[in-house]
Amino acid sequence: MNDIPLNEVPFVVVDVETTGMSASEDRITEVAMMRVQNGVLVDEFSTLVNPLVSIPASITHLTGIDNVMVQDAPTAREVAPYVREFLGAGVFTAHNAAFDWGFITHTMIRETGLDLQNPVLCTVKLSRRILPQLPSKSLGPVAKFLDIRIPERHRASGDAYATALVLVKFLSFVRRRHNVQTLGELLQFQNGTTAPA
Repeated sequence: MNDIPLNEVPFVVVDVETTGMSASEDRITEVAMMRVQNGVLVDEFSTLVNPLVSIPASITHLTGIDNVMVQDAPTAREVAPYVREFLGAGVFTAHNAAFDWGFITHTMIRETGLDLQNPVLCTVKLSRRILPQLPSKSLGPVAKFLDIRIPERHRASGDAYATALVLVKFLSFVRRRHNVQTLGELLQFQNGTTAPA
């Protein structure tokens, strides 16, 4: 898959909202996925998720997601097959991908017994290479610098949508400025194993 031209690569931009910071201890309360191909947002999937545990007040304050909102939502076990199908063989992409990847993979193993093997792309890592001058590489400052408006900050679909737009701009930039043409070259670039031009 590494030699696939970038314009043919299916990127699936993922964002999760959760009950806390630990992928092994906490649970997903919302997941959104945006499929990007050839610089275009082609499909999306999002749903609230009933975590089957109480959502802490501090999390509700941050995300606006409370226990009442998720009480009739599907559980992680019900959502997992849809997440797996939507992700397919796509490149799992997220802003601070280790966080979202951790939650998605822990959930998959716990609920289905199956692990994910998708390539992982992190737009924070790309931000460090492309926008070294920005003091903060979190989604808010990166989106603002790129003139991208986040529809609903700290909600999965809003953050995933903004991250998808960041990805599109970054892909265009690395192809033009750094001659990154394939998925393998992009994954190398994010890890800093190619010198910036």
